[in-house]
Amino acid sequence: MFARTSLAAVAAFILLFVFVPTSAQADEFGLAHKTIVIDAGHGGPDGGAETADGRPEKVVTLAIAKKLQVLLQQAGATVYMTRRSDDDLASDLDQAMGRRHQSDLRNRTRFAKSKAPDAFVSVHCNASPSPLWRGAHTIFMKDNPDGEQLAKMMQIRFKELLLPTKREADDMDTLYLLRRIPGPTVLAEVGFLSNPEEASALHTEKYQQRIAFAIYLSLLDYFQQATAPPDEDAS
Repeated sequence: MFARTSLAAVAAFILLFVFVPTSAQADEFGLAHKTIVIDAGHGGPDGGAETADGRPEKVVTLAIAKKLQVLLQQAGATVYMTRRSDDDLASDLDQAMGRRHQSDLRNRTRFAKSKAPDAFVSVHCNASPSPLWRGAHTIFMKDNPDGEQLAKMMQIRFKELLLPTKREADDMDTLYLLRRIPGPTVLAEVGFLSNPEEASALHTEKYQQRIAFAIYLSLLDYFQQATAPPDEDAS
């Protein structure tokens, strides 16, 4: 399944098992004391996209989010999850009145903003009527330079570590969460459930861990660059 992954990507992924910074080392690696909100897409009655045999997106996104949480906490970050189980954030009243989706998004936004995060990552899977569409990619809010920078760094890691993709980071101005949460805010579409190869991989713990590691590395890249001292040789 992963035969086309480059040797460099394999070497980078091996680092996951031999070196993840502990909280005592975290200051050196840029994630110490950072507050990061992870949003596992969908949940509860909203299963999201599905594979051809009916396996829902919500299961994959939560599994990846939990793995990412562990990596970030080991590196000294404070991590908040919009959901930790198979549920959503819609209120009972809004669900009864047929406003479940709007209520869920509104409450995810409120939760995230209440934590004043240094970064926000929403994890999703893609789907298309054609099984030929494939590839992980990132989305950022148009005119959000912090989101754009993180999204492009994350896309680089996706190309290094995940199944082959020719996709690039995309900007949008209509996604509810990205429009309302400032700073380095990114939606990560980690693959197509409608593509047989990616669907198979996305439901394995090994590939979910690879995705979590790719996102973790991109956050590390972002904060390391943000805290790097200026180049003394630069004019």
